[in-house]
Amino acid sequence: MNKIRKTSFWSSIVSGCLASTLVGAAVFTCSESAIAQQPATQVKTDGFPAASPESQGMSAEALDNLAHVVQGYLDKDMLVGGELLVIKNRHVVLHKVFGDRDREDSVPWVENTICNIRSMTKPLTGAAAQILIDRGELSLDDPVSKYLQGFDTDEAREITVRQLMEHRAGLPLSIMMRQSDMSTYDSLIEQANAVGAGGPEFEPDSKFWYSDAGSDTVAAIVEVVSGMKIDDFWQQELFGPLGMNDTFVPKSKDDPRYSRIASLYAGAPHMWNRFWTANDDPFYPFAWGSQTVYSTPMDYARFLAMWMDEGKAGDRQVLSPAAVGRTLKPSSPMSMLGSDERYPTDFSGLELWYGRMAMMYMPTDDPTGSKPVIIGHGGSDGTTALAWPAEDLMVLYFTQSRGGMTVLRIEEHIDSLILHPDRVKTVAEVPDEFKPFVGTYIANFGPFRNEEFTVQMKNGKLALDIPSQMVFELLPPNDEGKMMFAVAPQQVGVTFEIDDTGTANLLKLHQSGMVFDIPRKGSKLAEEMAKLQKVDPKEVAPLLGTYHDPEADADLEVFLEDNVLSLKAPPGIVFHLVKMEDDPSRWQVKELSVATLTFETDDSGAVVSMTRHINGETLVMPRKADEPDEPADDDDDEG
Repeated sequence: MNKIRKTSFWSSIVSGCLASTLVGAAVFTCSESAIAQQPATQVKTDGFPAASPESQGMSAEALDNLAHVVQGYLDKDMLVGGELLVIKNRHVVLHKVFGDRDREDSVPWVENTICNIRSMTKPLTGAAAQILIDRGELSLDDPVSKYLQGFDTDEAREITVRQLMEHRAGLPLSIMMRQSDMSTYDSLIEQANAVGAGGPEFEPDSKFWYSDAGSDTVAAIVEVVSGMKIDDFWQQELFGPLGMNDTFVPKSKDDPRYSRIASLYAGAPHMWNRFWTANDDPFYPFAWGSQTVYSTPMDYARFLAMWMDEGKAGDRQVLSPAAVGRTLKPSSPMSMLGSDERYPTDFSGLELWYGRMAMMYMPTDDPTGSKPVIIGHGGSDGTTALAWPAEDLMVLYFTQSRGGMTVLRIEEHIDSLILHPDRVKTVAEVPDEFKPFVGTYIANFGPFRNEEFTVQMKNGKLALDIPSQMVFELLPPNDEGKMMFAVAPQQVGVTFEIDDTGTANLLKLHQSGMVFDIPRKGSKLAEEMAKLQKVDPKEVAPLLGTYHDPEADADLEVFLEDNVLSLKAPPGIVFHLVKMEDDPSRWQVKELSVATLTFETDDSGAVVSMTRHINGETLVMPRKADEPDEPADDDDDEG
C-alpha cells in the first residue's frame, strides 16, 4: 500500500479548504517541484486513421484553439500533463499531448500514456452486466440478495440490480473512506457482501445517489453469475473484441504496460502532490466495478464507438441494440457526489442525466423524451470521454491531475469552438440587486495568490468564476446573509462588504471555519490590504527556516513570498502570516482567524522553535538545523 502521512491539524484544514474539498482531491504528501511547461506535441495516430479536419467537415483553426486552451491550462499549472483526442467520422482530426507524465522525474507525457480512469470503469461494468442480461443469465429486476447473501437482510433484501445500475439503491458513496480501507477485503464478493450488510442509507428507489459501493456490487454479481473475475470477464467480452490492448487492471509490475502508466497527482495549481508512480505497487488490491481500470484515450474511443454502432465492434455484436437502449435510457438527473445538488455542465441547452452506469447529456426542454445528445463518463483523476452519436464525434481528454477541474472547464470551449462556433456571444444583463457585487476581485490566499475571481451572471444567476477551478453558481442569501455555493450549500459561501459608494469592495469567502478576504481589483482597500501584509525582510530574516510539527511528523517552512511572511504546511498549501497589532510578538494565520504563531529564542537570541496557538491549545514545533553547505570540490590533487 502507498504510504500516507497521518492526519494532522494542517491536513485537516487543507482537506476542508476550497483547494481540495470542492474538487474532491485526496490529501497526500509529496515534495513540490518546479513547473515544467512544455508545448503541446502532435501525436501519430493508431486505431482510427488520421485525416485533415477539413476533410471531415471540421475547422482546423477551431481544433487548434481547443488545443491552445489545454496548453493554457498547462501554462497556468492547472494540470501536470495530459492528452487530447478528437475523432470525427472515425478519423482522428486532433491528437496532442501536453506536459509531463511524471514531473519530478522529468518524464514527458507521450502518446498512449496509460491512465487510471477511475469512474470511467463504471460503463465497462454496466456493459458486462448487460451482456449477461442479453444472454438471459441476469435480469434488471432480480433482487441482489439472489446473488449475494450479504443483501439478504430486512433493509437490503428488496434492492434490485436495476436500482444498483441506476444509482437508486440508497447505498452510500463508498464504504471505504480511507486508503487503508482498500485492503480490508480479500475479494470483490466479500466487499459487496459488506455493502449489503451495511444496508442502504436511503429508501431504495427514492432518489439518485451516486454510489461506488453499488457499482462494485454490480461487478460482484457479474462474478457470481459468470464464474469469472470481473477483469477476466472484461478482457474476454470487451477488451479483446474491441482491440483495447492497453486497457487492463494492473496486478503486477511485470506487466509490460505497467511502466507506461502516468504518475497520479492531487492538489491544485502550484501545489501538485505526486501520490503514486509506476515504481509503486499496484494502487488497487483487486478489480472493482466502480474503478480500477487503466486505459488510454485511443483505447477508450473504441469502447465509445461500440455504443454509437449499436453495440457492434466490426462484425461482432458485443452488445445487443436492446442492451444499448437499456443503458442509454435516462433514469435520473445526475447530482454531485455525496450531494443532492445537480451536477453542473457548460454544454448549452443540455443537462446531465444518468442512465444505467452511463452519463448522458439530454436536451433541457425534453430530457426524458429525447435521445441523448452526448454519452460517456468521467473519472475523478481528471479524465473524460464524450461521444455525440448524431455527429459521429468523440472528444477524449485525459489527465492525472486530481483536483484540477479542467475536465469541467473544457466543456465550455468544446461547446463554443466545436459545437456552436457561429453562435453570437451575448452579455448577460445584470439585475439591479446584483450590480453592487459584479466585478473582479483579487485573491491572495493559499494556492490562489494573485488570482482574479470574477463575480458574474451565468444562466440568469449570480456566480463566482474561479479560473483555476470552475464557475460556481451562488444561491440566494441564507439567514446568515451568505450566498452559498450551489454545489456545496452546506460548506462554502460568500458575503460582500459594501463601501460608501454602494459598491462591494470586499468579497469574503467562508469555508470550514475559515474566512478569506478578497478585495475588489483596483480598489483602495486592495492596496491597503497588500501593504498591510508586507514585512521588512531584514526584520523577519531570523524567523525563516524549517520547523518540525511532531503532531503531523512533518516539516513546515517559514519563508518570504513577495515580502509576505508565509508558511508552507503539509501537503503543500501556503498560509500567510500577519503581525498582530495588539501583540506584535504574535503572527495571525491570515486564512484561519483562530490560529496564531509565536517564535521562541534561546539565550543567544537565535530562534529555536515556533508555537501554534489555537483554541487555548499550543503545539511547540522545534526549528530544524539549517542544512550545511556542500563542501567545495578540491581539485588540487588532480592531474
